[in-house]
Amino acid sequence: MRLILSFVLSLLALPASAQCVGENLLETMSAADRATLDAAVASNPYPEGNLWRATKGNSSIHILGTMHLNDPRLDPYLEPFWEIAGNADLILLEGTRESMAQLKQRMVKDPSVMFITDGPTLPERLPEDEWQTLVTELSARGIPGFMASKMQPWYVSMMLSIPPCAMAGMAEQNGVDQRIMDYADSHNIPTRALEPYDTVFSLFDSDTPEQELDGIRIALAGAKNGASMISTLIDTYLSGQHRAIWELNRVQIRLDSGLSEAEADKLVAEMEGPMLNDRNINWIKVILPAAEEKDNIIVAVGAAHLSGEKGVLYLLEQNGYTLTRINGF
Repeated sequence: MRLILSFVLSLLALPASAQCVGENLLETMSAADRATLDAAVASNPYPEGNLWRATKGNSSIHILGTMHLNDPRLDPYLEPFWEIAGNADLILLEGTRESMAQLKQRMVKDPSVMFITDGPTLPERLPEDEWQTLVTELSARGIPGFMASKMQPWYVSMMLSIPPCAMAGMAEQNGVDQRIMDYADSHNIPTRALEPYDTVFSLFDSDTPEQELDGIRIALAGAKNGASMISTLIDTYLSGQHRAIWELNRVQIRLDSGLSEAEADKLVAEMEGPMLNDRNINWIKVILPAAEEKDNIIVAVGAAHLSGEKGVLYLLEQNGYTLTRINGF
């Protein structure tokens, strides 16, 4: 699976901080490119807005698109949400503390999840010049070459998606999801995971060996924009433009990798299916029964999961819910 920064951060809930300063890539696009991007955004259902209320009979579901990055601006941004959270009977998240603990335990017990334990290592699979470039990039992130040589390709791509400026914040656990879990704990609100803890691993099983290396090459090409991508992601999230960051990733794949528009679109489609659409459909099978069980629930998932014809919001609409955007989000 070819990983891109915003999806890695939203998918795996990796903590990173807003210590990176870069330009907002949406604001520096040419007028023509921005017009194309805006048209792509507008063609999707529910392209904006991080907080929605879905109602059907006595059932009320608040859907919050989250960001796993920490930023001081989240304090005032989330303040109005806590009153809503205080009235919840249940909060559904991509992962709870328990499922995250299971994930970490699996990684500790099974080194092959993240590291190559059998077969050729990366320096044996990559041309020498690409391997040296990879070593340089990972060294800047505090990962020595001997360790990088045995890292699984998906893990390499993931680490490349986190710019050096964000590595210092890896110990922080204060993104939106974490804040919600903290609030739930302190107010005795039950939480539940939307999917098994090991779902993430299945996303990397279908790649061919060449696709794995292609993923590393694309991640290397995009590494130079890491700080700007983080800055853009945070700014875009706080303005509620969650679809825009998805469409920007499509543009950046093409620019960074040299792929044609058609090739970039194909690549995005390959990610969109398993990373977003399939998971959204499976989550709805959890959300709907929970909404029958409890009158007032909250669904908190990465903001990239909200928009589109297979986004969580449209799927709820298709199941008879009326959607209303909450102002300020």
